[in-house]
Amino acid sequence: MCVAAHVPISQAMLNNRLTVGGFVALGGLTGILVGFVCAVIYRRTKGFESQLLRAIRKDTLRIVYQPIVDLENEEIVEVEALARWTNEDNVPVSPDDFIKVAEERGFVGQITKLVVRHVLHDFAKTLRERPGFRVNVNIAAADLADPEFLPMLESALAQAGVAASSLGIEITESYTARQQVAKETILRLREKGHYVHIDDFGTGYSSLAYLHDLSVDAIKIDKAFTKAIGTDAVTVTILPQILTMADTLGLRVIVEGIETPQQARYFAQSEQSIYAQGWLFGRPVPPDAFLRLLEGKARIGEYEESIEGMGMVASSVSAA
Repeated sequence: MCVAAHVPISQAMLNNRLTVGGFVALGGLTGILVGFVCAVIYRRTKGFESQLLRAIRKDTLRIVYQPIVDLENEEIVEVEALARWTNEDNVPVSPDDFIKVAEERGFVGQITKLVVRHVLHDFAKTLRERPGFRVNVNIAAADLADPEFLPMLESALAQAGVAASSLGIEITESYTARQQVAKETILRLREKGHYVHIDDFGTGYSSLAYLHDLSVDAIKIDKAFTKAIGTDAVTVTILPQILTMADTLGLRVIVEGIETPQQARYFAQSEQSIYAQGWLFGRPVPPDAFLRLLEGKARIGEYEESIEGMGMVASSVSAA
């Protein structure tokens, strides 16, 4: 059986005017709310970007330095340069945030250039007097493909009278996913005399073939592996494999994130020559404080009230 009924649309609207009106009002309010949220996000992003560009232009990013020591004797052998930024509201900004924005907007190379300039200003004399000492800077994925990157490095080093071997280059492992571009740039960097590290190793494309193709000098084991020491985490079982892999390829190993004597002892027991970086051996400090450490006029650990403690955050560009 079938029953059919009909009603004019005008009558249907009249009978359900409250329901229809409610949905119209709800739709309007939703549209206004979504528009407001989008406007806030857009203004915040544009404001963030503008502040960062002004900071770069005014040279208000700060560069600090964290020591890297030889675990055999705990002597400082290298240092990593790290960029930090506190915005115009006096709020420290995470490098994950400001480097990401700089990469997305296409001006991360300006930060790389700023870091190189500061490093050579702060350490040119030291690097000339200590040929075996090295300052490491991080480069971004965009730098690997930037045709102006290598000429910029060469020009800056020539003006400072510093050898390329005194300026190490750290490339985050994930950045080397574009392997052909990375491989070509790394080869040219090494031809110039730069020492090349793969940073945050173990978080991405770790394999013998991968490392062999990239032809780097060293790997930096990510701090996630260091934190797992003394726990039941699966990552602990991977560490011996990484060390064996590095030994097979003749790569130096630098371990990040060492904060406890237990972590340091774990790697010190290895027969390989291992370098270490972490708060146990020194926090990031301004250049004058680091030079005091290097010259033996201060002790490692003396600068506990470092910029890290003042709320500033390290950059990967340095970073990474």
